[in-house]
Amino acid sequence: MAIQKVDSRAGWAARNPVLLSGEIGLERETGNQKIGNGLKEWNSLQYFGSPGYWAEFSSDTDQTTTADTPTEVTFNRANEDNFGVKVIADSRLTVDYPGVYVFEVNLQLSNNDTQIHDVHFWLRKNNAGDAGNLDLTTNVASVIEKHGGIQGANNLLLDHTLKLAGGDYIQIMWAPTDANISLKAGAAASSPYVRPSRPSVVCNVFQVAGA
Repeated sequence: MAIQKVDSRAGWAARNPVLLSGEIGLERETGNQKIGNGLKEWNSLQYFGSPGYWAEFSSDTDQTTTADTPTEVTFNRANEDNFGVKVIADSRLTVDYPGVYVFEVNLQLSNNDTQIHDVHFWLRKNNAGDAGNLDLTTNVASVIEKHGGIQGANNLLLDHTLKLAGGDYIQIMWAPTDANISLKAGAAASSPYVRPSRPSVVCNVFQVAGA
């Protein structure tokens, strides 16, 4: 049977021991494990498997902004089982621990105008201004015009992988070319068939590798 030792995350980092080959080190508060090889110190070892931090956030309200004005996407709902990731100030998707994280975002776009308009989305990190904008994260969608008395609609999916430190936060930014563009939630319906409510935005965050 493999030898298992337990300490806090901070305790392991401070002591930084060399685990014996096959020896297991467990972080008390996170449940994460590292397996020794008899050579590397703790801080140089990778975690065994995916640590399992994850979260799902959503919004059940419409979101609007003015034309050509960068605005944070906000969230007012959180899965009660979220682990290691939280939202602060409604828009800051914050990781508690370092690692590589995947952000999957689904946005429901609506257009209340009679012509097509575009909307841009991108990621911002640890900053309330343009200095936090992350390169190569901008996505653009064209939302069709209103037709037959029904608002034009489109769905946009974003998928980004980022290496983050503990305490880092990510914001999803958006800027439409016209104020008639919104992020549109929808109520549950029973006609012509039963279907559940629709969020204006959903964001899933998964840690896929340790720091």
